[in-house]
Amino acid sequence: MEKQAYMLLALSHINRVGRRTLRLARLLGEAVDFSCCTLRDIQKMLEVTPEVAEHIKNKFSLQDAAMRAQKWAAQGIDILTQHHSEYPNLLREIPDPPEILYITGNKELLHRPAIAVIGARRPTTYGKNVALQWARTLAERDVMIVSGMARGIDSEAHRGALAAGGATVAVLGCGVNVVYPSENRVLAAELRRKGAILSEYPPDMEPMRGFFPERNRIISGLARGVLVVEAASRSGSLITADLAAEQGKDVFAVPGSIFSPRSAGCHWLIQQGAKLVQNTHDILSEYTGLISDTNENTIYADNTTVPSLTSEEKSVLSVIGWDAMSYEDILCRTSFSSGYLHYLLLSLQVKQQIAQLPGPAFIRLGNKKDV
Repeated sequence: MEKQAYMLLALSHINRVGRRTLRLARLLGEAVDFSCCTLRDIQKMLEVTPEVAEHIKNKFSLQDAAMRAQKWAAQGIDILTQHHSEYPNLLREIPDPPEILYITGNKELLHRPAIAVIGARRPTTYGKNVALQWARTLAERDVMIVSGMARGIDSEAHRGALAAGGATVAVLGCGVNVVYPSENRVLAAELRRKGAILSEYPPDMEPMRGFFPERNRIISGLARGVLVVEAASRSGSLITADLAAEQGKDVFAVPGSIFSPRSAGCHWLIQQGAKLVQNTHDILSEYTGLISDTNENTIYADNTTVPSLTSEEKSVLSVIGWDAMSYEDILCRTSFSSGYLHYLLLSLQVKQQIAQLPGPAFIRLGNKKDV
């Protein structure tokens, strides 16, 4: 690491030192050992009060910063400041870029064209399907998927990108070595191996409520545009969409049922000028000069093997729609016995053509030709 990076790292671990102070330290253009400076010089350089200047002088330690960096490097955690070439260029351009980034995984992904995919933590099956399949399709077009590894839409977006063998980065509201929510341990491990995990908070930092709105500016800052899949009228996803608009990024919203409260936020965004998107081509067509293959027919082409369906499976699938349908309704609309219908429904689930919901009820899943 460069001396300036150690200086910023040392400052960042001092209480009462915020992003503004770190920015002023970076703009000094050289590494400064504040433990050797006079209080007056510290006040002048960092524009802080005498009390804060004294606190910085007493607590500042380049040696401690170097020890932290070495410990984290041994854990596979890198530290980036705006002096590093690996620091993402798009992030430098936002109004309040993070002065320090901690990353584990593939740093090269930070320079890939990206779309952020965000939404409800308790999505409908419809929302989960859109996030999973659209992220997969975008990743197949070499678009990096950025999200926050939260429950629901975020996690599905990461899984879709990973399923395509594509690039995805998670931006956390805690340290990169802290898994939150804990149920995402397997996903986090896969992201470290095949993608990347990023945070402006130091390793071992536990999540706090105020961290998540702050990290949202990084999610939108890394991306060319933000896709909101499902969001309630009072959703954190709307904060990210607002930040994206302020940063000059595109905002895309997926429409849903007018009766679904989880789509109310998306509909509000559309009313405010967000682009209504019905498929991934609606997104990719905005970036024809950036993404190599945005041809509509190519995007819709299915280059993987689709599971073959028997005539009976096709018959059952034809009566199951994109909204939940109860088992009783399916039974009434088909000519199969109850026992054989159970077998056909199970087979369609195995072939990933439908999903079972509580009730029991069933909903159709789209394939690549449907997105």
